[in-house]
Amino acid sequence: MRSERYTFMLVPDNDGLSRRFSLSRTNTFLLAGIILFLGIMIAIILSLSIPVYFNYNKMEKRYDEVIGERSEVLELYRDLERIKQIELVVQKALGADLSENLDNSEKLVELKSSEQIRSGYLNNIPSLLPISGIVTQEMIINNDNDIVNHYGIDIAVQKGEPIFASASGNIVFADWTPKLGNLVVIYHGEGYFTYYGHNDLIIAELYQFVKMGDVIATSGNSGISSGPHLHFEIWKDGAAIDPLLYFPVLNKSNISVKN
Repeated sequence: MRSERYTFMLVPDNDGLSRRFSLSRTNTFLLAGIILFLGIMIAIILSLSIPVYFNYNKMEKRYDEVIGERSEVLELYRDLERIKQIELVVQKALGADLSENLDNSEKLVELKSSEQIRSGYLNNIPSLLPISGIVTQEMIINNDNDIVNHYGIDIAVQKGEPIFASASGNIVFADWTPKLGNLVVIYHGEGYFTYYGHNDLIIAELYQFVKMGDVIATSGNSGISSGPHLHFEIWKDGAAIDPLLYFPVLNKSNISVKN
């Protein structure tokens, strides 16, 4: 007669006591079925999850690559827009005649794409008086054709005095121009530019990074000028701003005739 129960014995490797237990045939088949079912379920889960895991890692890696490439493209786009803005502002300040006479190899601004503007936000704002002197001409912006616009102020000084960078930034123009003579233009970031015209000597070099207070030139009488002075301009987002708003102390020495 077939036994209705199954006896299982657990024998340890050491000299410990062995253990035995018995199950009925029904319970034995039930336990075996449960174990087999769990084994099949685990196998199915592993077969589905392992490919998904590797695909996820692959997709995550590709996502990181795409984000990196997109960041590089955006950075190059920002550099290109910055270069365009710099060139347009400089050309606008110097006049159309000068830009028309330049060859493609003599563009006013040709910054390398890897060149970074390293000035901090607080250093971007012109806050240091480039030179001390007497204001002989204020800023004039008028849409009337019979009035010549004057996009900055003139500060009368002796020839050869040091001219300081009003804020930290990169030199984007340092050369001779017909109107403003030896001109230095600094881009400070955040849309700020400053212009220093009629210099005697230009000390700063093109593309050089200068800190606030660095000597960039010496005062002179170059270009169309009636005497030694500094022509100083401040531009923000393509528009000229009155330097007297940034340096009200100059009003104490302002002898210009208002127009």
